[in-house]
Parts: sequence; structure tokens; C-alpha cells
Amino acid sequence: MEQWKFLIGRWKGTAKNEFGEEGVIESTHVFSAELGDKFITGRHEAWNKGKLVHKAASFLYYDPRKGKFRRKDIYSYGFVNNEVEYIRTDSEIRFEVSQEPSPKQFDGIRWRAYIRKISENKIAMGLEWAKAEGAFKSFGETTAIKEP
Repeated sequence: MEQWKFLIGRWKGTAKNEFGEEGVIESTHVFSAELGDKFITGRHEAWNKGKLVHKAASFLYYDPRKGKFRRKDIYSYGFVNNEVEYIRTDSEIRFEVSQEPSPKQFDGIRWRAYIRKISENKIAMGLEWAKAEGAFKSFGETTAIKEP
């Protein structure tokens, strides 16, 4: 967890024409260490044209038995992403995603998510999707800058 503690703080993000939205999506991400630094929690909001698109809460933690990072993302849409690391480098964690309850419109779709450290003050967070056994495509990526 130590190498990901740089996330703690407030971040401001932007994306353009991503995540099924048109135009610029502005976002805020506030990360904090919780429960004896075992978890990095996040509070997230995204806005498009002055309208709140969604809110989310996240919990990033390391599973020592499996030797992998896990993340839970809870969305105001009404579902939870359960994410398990499938690959990690010093600057990126990529997750396989399963959802509960799985929204009907996502039937037959596989999801992957990632968080990438660009620098101490810049990150990218994204989501990818694929149908059946097809190749993954980007659903969207937010780049966020840490606020002082």
C-alpha cells in the first residue's frame, strides 16, 4: 500500500467525450487512508455541463493471502464493481471487474479498470470493455491533477 499513499489528497479530473457522455466531464476525487492505513478510500463525483453525472465511493486494499490489490467501487447508479488485480507495475494496477447486481444492459460485457500514476501529482483512471471474447476497448479515461 505504501507506494499508493501518494493518492491521499484531493484531485481534480477531466475527460472529454468519455464514459458515454458528450463534452467535458469534470470530476473530483478525494482519497484518504483509513483503518490503520489498510485501506485507501475515495469519494468521487463527475459533472457534465453543470449536471451531476454520478457519485461513487471506492475502497482500495491489498489482499496479502492472494498477493493482489482489490478495489470496491460503489456507484450511485446502484451497483458495485468488485475488482481484482490481474497485473501490476510500479506505476499501474489493472483490475478484472465483476459487478453486483449486474445491470441488464451490461449482459455479455466484460470490464477492466485501471489506475496509473503518471507523476506524484498526476494520475489516470480508466475503464475498458469487451463483448464475449473480443478485444477490450476504452470506455473512458480521466486524467486528474492533485490539488495543493
